[in-house]
Amino acid sequence: MGKKCTKVEKKARIEELADLIVKGYSQRELKRHVQQRWGLSEDSANLYIREARDVVKDDLVDIDRTDMLASKVQMLEQIARDSVASGRENNAIGAIRLLAELTGFGVEHKR
Repeated sequence: MGKKCTKVEKKARIEELADLIVKGYSQRELKRHVQQRWGLSEDSANLYIREARDVVKDDLVDIDRTDMLASKVQMLEQIARDSVASGRENNAIGAIRLLAELTGFGVEHKR
């Protein structure tokens, strides 16, 4: 068993995991990352992941819903532009559909 990490190292590890969570890594991928990179047990990996998820949640508490929507709209618009420019029209269509869904444009309400 390796030596115990310092508080500073643990904080850096949790921040690294929080970044991976934001990038969309699955629970299984996160667990594998922790076990391979730092040689920790499954139980320790679960604790680290839980703490990293708490960091992500705390970050989201401070974000205004309107700011979040504006950020995602800008991101999808950029993805659509980049997709068209690189000849990936299907990706552009997907981004536009998500944009319409996110903003509520073009949604017909079923009765």
